[in-house]
Amino acid sequence: MSRLSRRYFPRKRRPKDEPAHYAFMFIRDIHTGIMPFRTGREYPFTVKLKRVNESLEVQLKDFLSIGKGTGWSITEELSNIVGTLSHYLVALGEIYIEIVQDDEGDKKSLAGKQLVILPRGRVLRVYKYYIQVVPIESWKRGEKKFHLIPSKNIWHLKLPKKLGSPSRHRRTLKKLNLLSNTTPAFVFEDGKLGGSVYYDFAKHRFNSEVAVENVTSEWGSIWSLGQIKGTTEYYYIVNRLRSCRSQALLREHIISEINRLISRIGVKNSIQVKGLAISSDISEAISKLEKGEIGFQEAMKATKS
Repeated sequence: MSRLSRRYFPRKRRPKDEPAHYAFMFIRDIHTGIMPFRTGREYPFTVKLKRVNESLEVQLKDFLSIGKGTGWSITEELSNIVGTLSHYLVALGEIYIEIVQDDEGDKKSLAGKQLVILPRGRVLRVYKYYIQVVPIESWKRGEKKFHLIPSKNIWHLKLPKKLGSPSRHRRTLKKLNLLSNTTPAFVFEDGKLGGSVYYDFAKHRFNSEVAVENVTSEWGSIWSLGQIKGTTEYYYIVNRLRSCRSQALLREHIISEINRLISRIGVKNSIQVKGLAISSDISEAISKLEKGEIGFQEAMKATKS
């Protein structure tokens, strides 16, 4: 079976909601390092199948190599796909992926299957089908205006509920974009860069960063901003812990959804990962820190793999 979805849509202009400044940093900080980096060929965590199956491991390496060449181990492939999918989820809130099966592959195994990401655009669910709608600017005479894909061939991946719905998340990114203009437009109008009204740019930047902290409160602070002037060390550490917990929640969710996907295909096995920070442990550390039962160093240990 060949691919049913459209591979890409040519864009003549940049999207209006393209991440700017704070939104860009927020997306980058969450997905970067969501899987710990390796030293040489050694990762600080282990990945294995619940039931040992070498042939299935080989199939999984090919299946998980989304948009990239096959890696040298299942650990590398899992690390790559979690990093890729987390980037899409934090940037868009959800992602649609087509499961493409070649003509010779077994429908109830991973052999001959590959995952391909649908380009950004409108996708609708109607009964047992997904409809990929071709944007009007990409319409051409004689070409399809939409593509019909059976629901069994689509993997619809969304953010975990604890981190919000896709629509709510996109509103968060929109707010971050609105706050990203660190220089008010009026300062360019008088030819003196705001000097005629003695505008305080430092205060403007501080207020912007405080507003950003409020917008991203459910996820934690944006690491790249560092500690905001005037805030306490306790506030900084707790928000750093919340960011780590968000990363862990997202990572655990993606791995869980991968296991659900391979089970849906018919594979009676699952991927197990050990050596990574656990979201529930970080939540417990935050609770103990708030009660004064542990100190900063002890709390931060929960974020280590």
